[in-house]
This record gives sequence, C-alpha cells and structure tokens, in this order.
Amino acid sequence: MIKIQDVIVPTKGTAKYFNIIALNFPMNPTSVTFYWQIFSETQNEEGVKIPGSSLMDGNIVMTSEEYAQWGTDDSYPILWAIQKLNFTII
Repeated sequence: MIKIQDVIVPTKGTAKYFNIIALNFPMNPTSVTFYWQIFSETQNEEGVKIPGSSLMDGNIVMTSEEYAQWGTDDSYPILWAIQKLNFTII
C-alpha cells in the first residue's frame, strides 16, 4: 500500500492509502488494465496505523504509448496511476 495525501470520499470517509493491481497484461499490449483502490486508515491491536476499509475503486487503462515508457522501473505504473487519478504520495 502507498500512503497518499488525504482524499475525502463524501459519505464514506477519508482515504489515506492507495493500491493498484494489474488485471490484464497481454504479451504484446495495446493496453494494460489496472484495478485501483483507496483505503481509510485504522489501527491494529498494538495501535499501529494500517489500511482500513476500501472507500473507492475502479479500473484504469494504460495505453500502448504509456506502456512503452515503463522500461524496467516497476514503480512506473504506480506513479502513472497516481498522476492520472490526481492523488499525491506522501
């Protein structure tokens, strides 16, 4: 999970964490589909802050042009999605 600047989701709460999962990853992609979620924050039994409930989610599609920029840096899809969705990593 990636810690993000607070995102207020009306009627649901405040999201503080972001996660992304590749759903569709063809060998010669014309696009790649990802599933993203933002989560609230809660505390475990020891009082440590951890991700809580999912407050918002969706799919986001990376075009073949965006995929071509990926290279070998696996943080690329995270940073790409964060930017596309207008979230901020803290």
